Amino acid sequence: MRLSVRQQALIWVLVYATLIFIAFAVYKTLLYVFVFSLVSILVVNFILKNLMKIKIPYWLAVTISLVLYFSVLIYAFVNIIPVVAKQVGSFYEFMQRILDSKYWENYLSDNPEFSETVGKIVEWAKPKLTELFSYIALNFAKQLPQALVVIFYSVLFTVYITIYTRWTTNSIPGLFPMKVRPLIEDFLRKLGSALSSYVDVLLLGAIIVSVSFYVLFSVYLPEYTVLLSFWGFVTNLIPIVGVVIEWIPILIVSLGLGLRGFIIVNVVVMLIHLGAFLFFIFVMKKRADINPVLILIFIFLVGLGYGMVGTFFAVPVAIFFVTLWNEFVRGELESLS
Repeated sequence: MRLSVRQQALIWVLVYATLIFIAFAVYKTLLYVFVFSLVSILVVNFILKNLMKIKIPYWLAVTISLVLYFSVLIYAFVNIIPVVAKQVGSFYEFMQRILDSKYWENYLSDNPEFSETVGKIVEWAKPKLTELFSYIALNFAKQLPQALVVIFYSVLFTVYITIYTRWTTNSIPGLFPMKVRPLIEDFLRKLGSALSSYVDVLLLGAIIVSVSFYVLFSVYLPEYTVLLSFWGFVTNLIPIVGVVIEWIPILIVSLGLGLRGFIIVNVVVMLIHLGAFLFFIFVMKKRADINPVLILIFIFLVGLGYGMVGTFFAVPVAIFFVTLWNEFVRGELESLS
């Protein structure tokens, strides 16, 4: 049976994708460099695209985009990361004091059975919290050399791929046979557009949550405003699942704000996330035709295979397979009916 050109293109894409996923599983540093480089390149390209819309010459727009992006990163490392690192220890002690004080017993005095249930949950969670912070502290020191390697190569790839964007996009189809290249070029264009939309929406949502947290916790927990704003930004880079991870410490520390403060903080946080979630789902459904259930499935599966960094990588993988399905598989199935 002779394969059609579309079927041949599909096989070639799957072969390359399989080799890449195997390489990522064997060499985790390669995965880290790829993920952070991809996000950085898409962010820089977003800035570049908007600068070119206002008729700024290409090379000047490239230079401004790179300078602006790395200026923001340098500012974060100099002015935000040290403050966050300084606040982590006292924030952990603050959470432990709240758990030990059992504030919820005052709030739930009219419902002793529910108060007892909450107490059992807290007793289970306290040692887990200690283990988590010990694990983070230990692995931070162990992983620092690898993190520096990832940062170094991510910066290099971001700079060179951005400068040579046109050469890179024109060269990738050359890895495929001549007769399938038009299909591959169309596939890569749609994949790039969907990935770009994803990063734009994700970053915008993370920034909105981070700024909202800064305003909210400037009122209720001013000593931890920077830490909680940073925590909100990072966890919102993981779609859907990140919200759950983020909310746990907020629930704990808000117990010490009194019943009124606890309700206000958590209602506001819920509304912030509801808005960010609806915005993310609406745009991704429109731009990438990707279902929230599919996003959850890929976050679970890719997270199992590649660990925590896999949760950041999961949605781009989902976008890749959805685009692959739409371009190469759906049409073939419809032609059989």
